[in-house]
Amino acid sequence: MKKFLLFALFAVCISAFAQAQTKEKVAVYVTGNVSSTYKKIISSKAVSRISRSDSYVAVERTDAFLKALSKEQDYQLSGEVRDDQIAELGVRFGVRYVAVFDVTQTHDMGFVSARMIDVETGMVIKSADSNRTINSSEDWVAIVNNVAFRLVSKNSK
Repeated sequence: MKKFLLFALFAVCISAFAQAQTKEKVAVYVTGNVSSTYKKIISSKAVSRISRSDSYVAVERTDAFLKALSKEQDYQLSGEVRDDQIAELGVRFGVRYVAVFDVTQTHDMGFVSARMIDVETGMVIKSADSNRTINSSEDWVAIVNNVAFRLVSKNSK
């Protein structure tokens, strides 16, 4: 009986390890006109939601991406980051995809648009967006959860 339980535990561990190895790594990058506090909340929630998917494991890279991007002349001049620059950084950080979350707040409305970029091709493979009235940080959490879920869901378009 002990051998059987030990074997079963070993099989479960191997299965969990194999499943973790098949998930694609995604770096999360948040940009937009909201405060750094909200960007951290949005980044954390996006990482959490993406990591719960069956296909992806998220690696939070917001600070590292910003430091690397600050060295880029285009970013210093415009504050804008091209998808090909993001894809190049994704390759350097050892991920397959970069999930870019663009966050905008105007008056009492919040808008989150996200796109999943394949770092090998630079192509956007999926996108999602949502908006709602913002009264508190919980409203940002709801928007990000919705957008991130749709971004990694196999069934949503």
